[in-house]
Amino acid sequence: MTRSSQRRWATSGGRWRRSAASATLGGGAGERRETAGYRGGVEEPGPSLLQRIAACRDLTTGERTVASFYEDSYPGAALLSLQDVCAATGVSTATVTRFARKLGYADFRGLRRALRAEARSHLDVPRDRLARLGSRAAGRHATTATTGSTATSGSRATTGSAKTSAPTHLEQRFAVAAGDLAATARGVDPAVFETVVGLIADTDRPLVLGAVASGQPLLHYFSLLLRYVRGDVTLLDGADRWAHSLAGLQPNAVVIGAAFDRYPVPVQRLLRFARGRGATTVLITNRRSSPLTADADLSLFVASHADPMFRSRVGLLFLLEALLDAVAEQVPQVERAADVERVFSLMGGYLAPGDSAAPGGPSDN
Repeated sequence: MTRSSQRRWATSGGRWRRSAASATLGGGAGERRETAGYRGGVEEPGPSLLQRIAACRDLTTGERTVASFYEDSYPGAALLSLQDVCAATGVSTATVTRFARKLGYADFRGLRRALRAEARSHLDVPRDRLARLGSRAAGRHATTATTGSTATSGSRATTGSAKTSAPTHLEQRFAVAAGDLAATARGVDPAVFETVVGLIADTDRPLVLGAVASGQPLLHYFSLLLRYVRGDVTLLDGADRWAHSLAGLQPNAVVIGAAFDRYPVPVQRLLRFARGRGATTVLITNRRSSPLTADADLSLFVASHADPMFRSRVGLLFLLEALLDAVAEQVPQVERAADVERVFSLMGGYLAPGDSAAPGGPSDN
């Protein structure tokens, strides 16, 4: 394959496209490399199998049959061998191999290896991460005990010698957060980001925000501060009450859903409902291969390291605050922000500088 036909994957409008670039995906097995990798110790996955399929426009009839099989069997197909896939689809091994190579994998083994990694990532839940942490803690305690007994036995003293201590939990968590922030900054498509900013800044368009579990309080924080610069912001609170807020949704509305780690059915139904009404849909997630992207007009992706007991949401918070900054710059509603402060004063909810106590409380007089 010539250099001019080499391809790279990039996000655009919530979809994946191929374009000419210097990143090698073509050529022989020695040249080909897959797009997943690590930078700064933080995993930076390339596009998922489903995203590659969605972006590939030159599949033959047989290759399209394989693509449909994977779309229908994802992620269970990760366990299937080449012979299994051929038997299930009725195509030859050569067709499956060409399919894998067209998607940018070195061969079928590369496809299956990447798909297995995706499946493991999707099935990883806090329970599993807790088990890993427990095993590591036991290993550290055992190592510490062995080191201590060795240091105090025999005639060789270790006092004054160099000692290497394991990083503390605080240090580990800060390192994970720093990695997630850096990976998120690199991974967000600037064009998609600016498009989303423009949608949020358009005060003529109603804005609806929806998430469940840990995503909900983060969107609550986002919506609270966003109301400094624009109105008509609806935060969906409690999936059993979403219907009341969504009734009468207008086609010019912008609906943003957030999903972290898992694929919440309420968020999927929200995006589908909004699309059915003609609204513009946006998904924010840490899963590039999330099936929810199929119902989003635009997708923004954040990074989250898989190692800790609970994946850090710092990348999501960072992205929301970046959106706030950009929207505030486009919609400098000083009077609205001033009105918020006037209501604060009217309600008497905060102490002013120099006040020693809340109204009605004890004072120095």
